[in-house]
Amino acid sequence: MRVRPEFEPTLPALVRRRTGLPERTTVALLVLGLVLLAVAVLLVRPRVDGTTQLVHRGEPTFNLLYANDALAEAEPRPGELARLEGRRGRQTLTITVRPLELPPYEGDVVHGLLPAYASGHIRELRARLERFRLRDEHRARINRTPGYEIEFRAGPRDRRVRGTDTLIVPDEEESRGALVLSMRREVEGRRARSADEKAFSRLAAKAYRSFYYGTEQD
Repeated sequence: MRVRPEFEPTLPALVRRRTGLPERTTVALLVLGLVLLAVAVLLVRPRVDGTTQLVHRGEPTFNLLYANDALAEAEPRPGELARLEGRRGRQTLTITVRPLELPPYEGDVVHGLLPAYASGHIRELRARLERFRLRDEHRARINRTPGYEIEFRAGPRDRRVRGTDTLIVPDEEESRGALVLSMRREVEGRRARSADEKAFSRLAAKAYRSFYYGTEQD
């Protein structure tokens, strides 16, 4: 293809004059460079677009998506399978996933078994946490995952804790692979939360609600 005179000399022609490298070779190297750049962009995209996927490949397998400028993966503590942590302003937040041992059960696990286990879970929280106050309990669904959710508050006014625990199972009639998905948001002081702190809470809630069994987001 001929180049119009006003656009000469071309880059390949300049390179040939300076280095003696054939113009076709220069064009091939430029194309290769663009391909490598595109590959690099794809490889770092999970960090560039602000979202990272946490995948637990054990039994059971599950995943979460989280904003990596707000939360970070942390070493799970004893009894945990996964842990996310974050802090912004006066807020400290954790999201954890723990196994839930349920007995074999024939029938609707969510309606028949989980409410009974939720009652015991609430008693344990009440005994362990200072000034525990149950806000709500109800059947819930996180994406396609059925479960039973408990919402509560605890702690003194200058160090409030808001918590959500969801007892989840892979299927309404399957007790194997049950998990406890938990979120704890601790706020220091009595002042109202800032706009930035409220935005942080929304990002954490979005990560919590991103839970899926398996390695992919449906």
